[in-house]
Amino acid sequence: MVYSGTGCEIYLVFPPEISHKTAVQFAESGSLGNIACALLQSRRDGTVDRTHGEMLLRFAHAANIPLLLENDISAAADLGADGVHIPADEDLYTKARNALGDDAIVGVDCGLSRHAGLTLGEMGADYVAFSGAPGQPQCARNAGLVEIIRWWSQTVIVPCVAWDTSSGDAARRLAGSGADFVAMGAPIWSHPEGPATATAELSAQLTDR
Repeated sequence: MVYSGTGCEIYLVFPPEISHKTAVQFAESGSLGNIACALLQSRRDGTVDRTHGEMLLRFAHAANIPLLLENDISAAADLGADGVHIPADEDLYTKARNALGDDAIVGVDCGLSRHAGLTLGEMGADYVAFSGAPGQPQCARNAGLVEIIRWWSQTVIVPCVAWDTSSGDAARRLAGSGADFVAMGAPIWSHPEGPATATAELSAQLTDR
């Protein structure tokens, strides 16, 4: 994933079971123009719905946006996805890189581990994502992310992603701390006026910060 260097960008996370109607409406709204990268989440068993993957790849590539698959290296190779998003594990990273090649995007979720981020970054990860601990209160989670992202942005050149961003306000704060991308899923798809409005609002908040 190539960071444009023009400010914090949106990394859109599609749910595992997105409906065809929702995907079509979103693609036709022109909202993909606000997106730098997208991910299709995996199901509980760690695989993605390949029908949904094929559909989203068509939409994403038509808009010149890379689409990654979560965890499912085999599906990414078979469908021609742009890469994968995986947990920070050295063996898994090597497996993904060997299967998908040097041109693929392989991003890693490092939680709040500086060591994991540095290790995988040195191995060649295209981005490092930082995320809070499951069940952690949102205020504590955001504070932890701000701290590690500020440190990372001042120390390392590998792009970093603030993962599972909870709101536009949180996104703006994380962007101000040095995040190159903010990844958002549920708040976009649950927006009362729809995902197109949600992405437009988020884009405006990142631009106006």
